[in-house]
Amino acid sequence: MGVVGLISVVLVVGAVFVVWRLMRYPGGWQYAFSDVHRADRQDLDRARSAVRAVRGTARQEVSRAETRATRAERAYERRIGDAERELARLRRPGRGAFVTRLGEVTLYQHALLFKGKEIPLAGLAVRFELARNSKKSYIYLTHPDGRVEFPGYADEEFPEEHVRRFSVRIENAVAAENTFRDGRADGIRQAESALEEARLDTAEKDDAREALEQVRARHSESPELAKALAALETARDRWQALTGRRPR
Repeated sequence: MGVVGLISVVLVVGAVFVVWRLMRYPGGWQYAFSDVHRADRQDLDRARSAVRAVRGTARQEVSRAETRATRAERAYERRIGDAERELARLRRPGRGAFVTRLGEVTLYQHALLFKGKEIPLAGLAVRFELARNSKKSYIYLTHPDGRVEFPGYADEEFPEEHVRRFSVRIENAVAAENTFRDGRADGIRQAESALEEARLDTAEKDDAREALEQVRARHSESPELAKALAALETARDRWQALTGRRPR
């Protein structure tokens, strides 16, 4: 920035300051800037500062109460959300989380995916078989109604040991699913009860909301603010009597 630009900036800032000062202390140049009226300006400033201080304290207290109420409300909603998700998981488990994959078979927590078809794990019988004449391994998956799926794995692409391990993973997943299904009814009842308890447990958020309303009411009827505002009006009266202009 050149010298001319710098001087322009200084002049603009100075002009803004002068305008602000004349608006803050209306009545003319001497009342806004003269040392003769310094005490009068200080008198007005003290009254304004007192009002700002009271209002600032009120804003801080209300803000803290609002923060507490917001946190309590969010915590309440979070507890309900967690309980609802757990109940939904038990009622509609779906495939569940991905576990592993081998060839055309993908194992999830609650189901298998084979050639685009979803096979529930519950009640599934699993058997590994090695067909040496064709150099292939098979995993026979027998549904509870007797239907059979048998994904095959060529030895050159899928070594026997890998297929055996995958078969065992499926068996273990089936066992875990059967256990899950056996306890599912009790789990659903417990989850429903937990959800109801979460919905009824409103004490924390109710207390925070009540405290917020009390803080707001206290500051809306604050005797300190009323006193400070009255003192400010008196200071404005004195300034108006002195200058003929009433300050804001």
